[in-house]
Amino acid sequence: MLTDFLNAPKGLGISDTGALLAAVAVAGWAFMGFDACVSTAEETKNAARQVPKAMWWSLLSVGLVVILNAVSVELAHPDPAAVVAAKDLDPVTTAVTHAFGGWAEKPFVLVVLISFTACLMASQGGAARGLYSLARDDVFPFSRHVRKVNRHKAPIGGLVAATVVSCAALVLGLNTSAIGSLITFGSAAIFVPFFLLALVALIARLRGTWKPAGAVGYGRLGTPLNVLAVLWTGFELVNICWPRTILAPTGAPWYQIWAAPLGVGTVTLAGLAYLLARRPDRRMADTDQEHPRTDELAPAVL
Repeated sequence: MLTDFLNAPKGLGISDTGALLAAVAVAGWAFMGFDACVSTAEETKNAARQVPKAMWWSLLSVGLVVILNAVSVELAHPDPAAVVAAKDLDPVTTAVTHAFGGWAEKPFVLVVLISFTACLMASQGGAARGLYSLARDDVFPFSRHVRKVNRHKAPIGGLVAATVVSCAALVLGLNTSAIGSLITFGSAAIFVPFFLLALVALIARLRGTWKPAGAVGYGRLGTPLNVLAVLWTGFELVNICWPRTILAPTGAPWYQIWAAPLGVGTVTLAGLAYLLARRPDRRMADTDQEHPRTDELAPAVL
């Protein structure tokens, strides 16, 4: 069953190898979780040693869960051919109800809702920490307010800012095409910082302007691994941004098909315009002197 492509490659006009590579490309971006560890690095005791370990454990555990889910759904589904033929648009629910019975449908929906709520809280926390760190360097408007912390040393300014931005997008939920475009753009936007950081690190390595130091290192493997990171994250970024009508809902408007490149391009251009107009990079050194980093976040242990 796991090795039977059910004539899907033939229907798409591609080879079995091409279909396998396409599946890897589509599923590859789901191997995540390490980003949450990075966002809490500043709050972690002995972060230089603990965060890299947590990143590895997170990546491996998430990867195993993704593989387990994929295999479980395929083996439990009563008619995989219907999924390939696009006759079953919700194969996960079908697999769950077929394996456990019709009573499992509503409890399964509850589990999904809890999972989405957990993802929402994790995303909000990560966004708040990211906004806090950027605001502390005074690199965007209203930084003075966003970098505030409360008496518990929580980034209350970042939490408020992240909540306001998230709530502003709720109106898009009233339109199916709009929310679909937002999801597509969000998926692509996840890989933008990964790719940029890996690229900047590689350039610094090759120029000799940065030598990694810390409790965890990879020695001579550091540069080859950095190259692989740039290639993979760059590939996934292009792969997600590439407009494909086959991945969009039937009859989707053009802007939903092009949502990822349009969104990433718009945000990139807006950021470059602000950078050239206000030059926040020139203020960072002065900001570090005027506002010493004594407003650390509440400690957490990974």
